[in-house]
Amino acid sequence: MENKAEQFLERYREIEEWVLDNLRGVTEMKDLEQMPQYKSIRSNLAFCRLLRNLLSHYDWSKGGTDMVIVTDQAVRQVNNLYYALNPMTLMRVAIRAGQIFSPAPEDSVLAAVKVMQRNDYSYIPIVENHRIVGVFSTKTLMRIVAENNSALLSESLKFRDIAGFIRLVEEPMAHYGFINPNTTVEDVSLKFQRSKKGKVRLDMLFITDNGRADGVLQGMVTPVDIL
Repeated sequence: MENKAEQFLERYREIEEWVLDNLRGVTEMKDLEQMPQYKSIRSNLAFCRLLRNLLSHYDWSKGGTDMVIVTDQAVRQVNNLYYALNPMTLMRVAIRAGQIFSPAPEDSVLAAVKVMQRNDYSYIPIVENHRIVGVFSTKTLMRIVAENNSALLSESLKFRDIAGFIRLVEEPMAHYGFINPNTTVEDVSLKFQRSKKGKVRLDMLFITDNGRADGVLQGMVTPVDIL
């Protein structure tokens, strides 16, 4: 069997499994074509179902000239159908909470700065009881010095000592934001793109269970992760 035909059939099998697992009362793929919520993808549903039937009923063992040739466009169509039915959400591409460098209020500021320099981190969340209580960046140190507080910068300095400098800032002034884990990758991509046209570019989104600053941290995502 042609490789593209295998790709198409494998993806279609994934679609069928998702439909059976998630859509109650649907026993056949053709049922989706009559459902109002899938009106916009009805033609693609029909196309992929018909191509799947042609591929499945063709006896590939006989060799000779193939009766059905699967093109790159057909593979794109079935992939588009997969993500239309089962949109890619943020948590598929996000950095999970357990992988994020997230000091606690009692941790050393200078020790954290060294980690940030080593790993080229621009922003880090300060987390207490799984919730973000502040966001620290290299610009925070510049603010401390600029406000004549350079004496604060000692080895014993804790994040709780600079709470006023790391407090959460509401959008649109912040370079970071908060978002729901069920948001699609496409919607987040648009959010990052739109921020480029604003006064403050969005560099990072923290994913919380409720999509707000007071929610439980589940992960984070940057434009690079989306790409």
